[in-house]
Amino acid sequence: MESNNSAKSYREPVFKKAVVAAAFSPRLKAVLNESHRLLKLLGAWPIIIHVGEETPSERSKLEEAIDRSDFRDHPPICFVKNGHPAEVLIDVAREYKADLIVAGALKKEGFLKYYIGSVARNIARNAPCSVLLMTDPQVKPQPIKKIHCAVEYDKEAELAVNVAADIALEVGTKDLYFTQTFREQELEDKKSIFNNTQKIKDIYKKEDYQLKKFLTQFDIPGIAYNTRCLFEKSRSVTLDFTREIQADLFIVHGPRSKLNLWDRLFPHQLELALQNLPCSILMTR
Repeated sequence: MESNNSAKSYREPVFKKAVVAAAFSPRLKAVLNESHRLLKLLGAWPIIIHVGEETPSERSKLEEAIDRSDFRDHPPICFVKNGHPAEVLIDVAREYKADLIVAGALKKEGFLKYYIGSVARNIARNAPCSVLLMTDPQVKPQPIKKIHCAVEYDKEAELAVNVAADIALEVGTKDLYFTQTFREQELEDKKSIFNNTQKIKDIYKKEDYQLKKFLTQFDIPGIAYNTRCLFEKSRSVTLDFTREIQADLFIVHGPRSKLNLWDRLFPHQLELALQNLPCSILMTR
């Protein structure tokens, strides 16, 4: 376990503007309340949008839902806009220069019907900003006790580490985990390392040292964190670890033009893979 005991000082908000997708579903109030809790803690300005027919009744329905949520005392920008859900959310994020899109999803039962099919894939692949998909939003938001951040030794992916540290700091997370997956030919070749316990220890020690050294370059004030290196014997090892520790939030850098961890986690049928997430996922970009 590593920690940095420097005092909490002013930090630039991790997210400044967030687009919140408000689908008219039984979980709308939960999505709004969870979004309000997180965005208020992070200092982000909310823009709530319902994708649907632009009529006075739809607008009124949205405003009533907001009035019944925790946003009632902090009125956000809100509107109804017609179009394809993913395209509308992405266009609004670009228009307002938002750095986060928030949407609700259901664990194991697939996305809310509003986000079935290509919508989840399109948001994850094409959003100009980070994306938070909440798998189990609650009307009375629960503490985010455990955060798991998958680390990559890549300049673009460093945002995930900073976001994980800032969220953990702001929401008071007790357990923050940074993991890094690695491939090692000697571990893959079972015959060459059979019963060679010391060799296995040396490999993990080397990987652990590299991860800890990498994390020292980040400002992680006042937070104790855990590190774990995972031998990538399967594509699911990172998500398996998320399930093992019963994380409340999984953070990973989102897809980009070149192959990265994201592509190893979700190689095919992204929307199907997302149905079996162990917890909410935040894709940084």
